[in-house]
Amino acid sequence: MDKPLAVRPSPAESLPTSDSPSHAWVLALFAVSLGMWIGLLASAQVLLPSQIATIDPDHKVWAMGVVTAVGAVAAVLCGPIVGALSDRTGWRFGKRRSWIIGCSGLCGAALLILPWQSSLVAVGACWAVVHGGVGGISAALCAVVSDKVPVNRRGTVFAVVGFAQPVGLVFGTLLVSGVSFRSGYLLVVILVALLALPYALIGRDVPRTSRPSPVWQGLPSLTALGPDFGWAWAGRFAAQFATSLATVYLLYFLRDEIKMDDPARGVAVLSLMFAAGIIVVGLLTGRASDRAGRRKVFVIVAAFLMASGLAAMALVPTWTVAVVAAAALGGGYGAYLAVDQALVTQLLKNDDDRGKDLGLMNMAGSGAVAVAPIVAAGSVDRGGYSLLFLLAAAVAVIGGLLIQPIRSVP
Repeated sequence: MDKPLAVRPSPAESLPTSDSPSHAWVLALFAVSLGMWIGLLASAQVLLPSQIATIDPDHKVWAMGVVTAVGAVAAVLCGPIVGALSDRTGWRFGKRRSWIIGCSGLCGAALLILPWQSSLVAVGACWAVVHGGVGGISAALCAVVSDKVPVNRRGTVFAVVGFAQPVGLVFGTLLVSGVSFRSGYLLVVILVALLALPYALIGRDVPRTSRPSPVWQGLPSLTALGPDFGWAWAGRFAAQFATSLATVYLLYFLRDEIKMDDPARGVAVLSLMFAAGIIVVGLLTGRASDRAGRRKVFVIVAAFLMASGLAAMALVPTWTVAVVAAAALGGGYGAYLAVDQALVTQLLKNDDDRGKDLGLMNMAGSGAVAVAPIVAAGSVDRGGYSLLFLLAAAVAVIGGLLIQPIRSVP
């Protein structure tokens, strides 16, 4: 039997760029990520749907879809722009840290004024700022891990930092599910600010070792990064598209299909199961991938686990099945992200363009989030929630299969 291939860095990463980061730095990175996800997910799952239902109860599904799509488009645009700017930033506060903290402040400001908006246009504008800021934070966060973490530890670090998403989802939805949306937004803003503080204090960056090209020469380009990066981009799009299809109307699914008396509380419970799956399976898979020196097989298996949970929700739409399916979906999604993030960093070609290139990769996820609400609304209109979840399951399978053609990483 063939021996596993060693994890191979990209040409620009044949040696680590720095010593292994401290536990305090990783925890600070986790904290700022947690604040980002609380701001986005607690709002998207509970506060924003409730606010939109109050403004336009008769057209809430389509209104929610349009507002969510507008926000995701902003994230698509901001991710690579902030990434490219962070590559070229020379401020003493730090090329990545400056943008992480700045975008966190922008998100907090938009969330602070969002509950006082009474028109869908104003809500959409505020949400675009929130989601655009998250896109910028994500690009800078991925780049700083690539800057500071040796390649054979990235699966583990991305898994740890990735815990921020499920924890933010669960804690955020539990926090705001029992209060008015105005009070909920205020609580979220406070947490975004407090959780960004540790990284603002200790999140020092790796100094630049060369003078990068002007920003207008660093525009994102999939073709310049090669076919392997393109396959990874398509796979990331499909995986995020599947997850977004399944979660964007979760509150309405529990209220209208399962007939729950307290759908917001139901979202919190399903979020807890989703988070448990991400934490347990994501960490185990990230570490196993680092040790085995392989990435693709773990990503493919993760995609099929996601599909199994989605298919179960489509075929048996009951509360009990939804709880089990949420755990399966979370486990698959957590494993996919932890290993796929590490895989992508091994495809980068130039140290000086990490922020830009990872911002381009994050466009896949943000683009999927932009498209998913409109597709989901049409699916619910045509075939109900069963059609929606079956479509999501099929897309998850495609997301796994798209990784197989990658040749430069085992």
